[in-house]
Amino acid sequence: MSHDKPEITPEWVKASEVAAVLGIDSRTVVRMIRRSELNMRALRLDKGYLIHREDWQAELERRRVVPADA
Repeated sequence: MSHDKPEITPEWVKASEVAAVLGIDSRTVVRMIRRSELNMRALRLDKGYLIHREDWQAELERRRVVPADA
């Protein structure tokens, strides 16, 4: 059984980047994922968490507000 670390690719963004866009702390992002308030895959690494980019983009689209006159 291999204990290799997951490969970090452009498919993953730092929780701190997600937090910056949402205007909250990265620890809050992680808590929200744990409570299923954000439906995102996350990897825990030695120095923080990574969020799957596809999940993050889907969350942004879900939160997008369309103007009433559009």
